[in-house]
Amino acid sequence: MTAETLALIASYFLCSEAAETRLLDRAEVEACTSTYTAVKLSFLPDVDATDYATMTAVERAEVNQRGYAAYLAWRAANPTLVSEMEAEAHHQLSTSGS
Repeated sequence: MTAETLALIASYFLCSEAAETRLLDRAEVEACTSTYTAVKLSFLPDVDATDYATMTAVERAEVNQRGYAAYLAWRAANPTLVSEMEAEAHHQLSTSGS
């Protein structure tokens, strides 16, 4: 797991935490959607963002499913790290007032 991937996941956890506590504005939704897609793609070494952008809707759906499954497997294999990262996201949002 690279530091870049962990940073993406941390950003996704911030998005998720924010969405659980308030309505996100359009810019936030778009940014969080991009982050979530990047997280899923980070678990698929055979697909990058350029490849993804040129895929058909059916191909993107298959890639999203594979990436999500790999992400879930990572979560299951790293419960302590996931809990720590989620707690940090909660802490950041609760202390920033966002």
